[in-house]
Amino acid sequence: MRMNRILLPALVSLLAMGCGKAAVRTQALAPEKPAPAAVAVEKETVAKAEPEAAEEPAEEGRRDVGDYVVYRFSGSFQKAPVTLTERVVAREKNALVIDFILEEGKATSELRVRLSDAAETRGEVLSVHRIEKGKLVPAGVDEYEALMAKTMVVADENEAALGSEHVVAVMGNDLLPAKRTSFRVKIGEKKATLTTVVSDKFPWGDLSGEIAAEDGSVIYRAEVVNVGHVVETKSGKDPQVARSDYEDYE
Repeated sequence: MRMNRILLPALVSLLAMGCGKAAVRTQALAPEKPAPAAVAVEKETVAKAEPEAAEEPAEEGRRDVGDYVVYRFSGSFQKAPVTLTERVVAREKNALVIDFILEEGKATSELRVRLSDAAETRGEVLSVHRIEKGKLVPAGVDEYEALMAKTMVVADENEAALGSEHVVAVMGNDLLPAKRTSFRVKIGEKKATLTTVVSDKFPWGDLSGEIAAEDGSVIYRAEVVNVGHVVETKSGKDPQVARSDYEDYE
């Protein structure tokens, strides 16, 4: 199984159907990089963003211990928005160990997942543990899939590709060359438009995705609300992101 992106599995499924231990902390974090805004631009601006992105270190797609991203999923497909935090807790030779923390109102689900980071199998799930009361409990890939399914919508039909355009995703002071693509789809009897914004320069996956009905109502929206790096401290005074209640890695 390959699942190396957060939003893409949802969108691919959508299109395919048509064709020291600490308690969980969820206080707001002042983002190191604000949520991205994708704007249509002239080709010259996109061309400017590409060399700027190329000036990043050679391993720009590398995710290291402490790196995190927070996604919010909202829309009429569920009663209330859910938040998914991914945080790298360990890095092995050819694998990443990532905590996935799904917050649904007062309910929280926590998984620790080992994902392949080898070029030929990047994103493949190697092992899954459920985090319960500060302990790691062996779990199956099906639990990971079930958690991710709560962030997905599957369309009944993919009617047509509507086109794409080059955009620049503005994230803090960074300019990320990206592509915005739209599709006409059907969700049940509702006709809708699916829009995705993707950048190869963003290591966590797609930047955003939205399914809007003809009347303008939002059926599904996936967006990055926070991204950055957090260093653990014993003082607890630094900003925090949601984290599991199992903070030791052996």
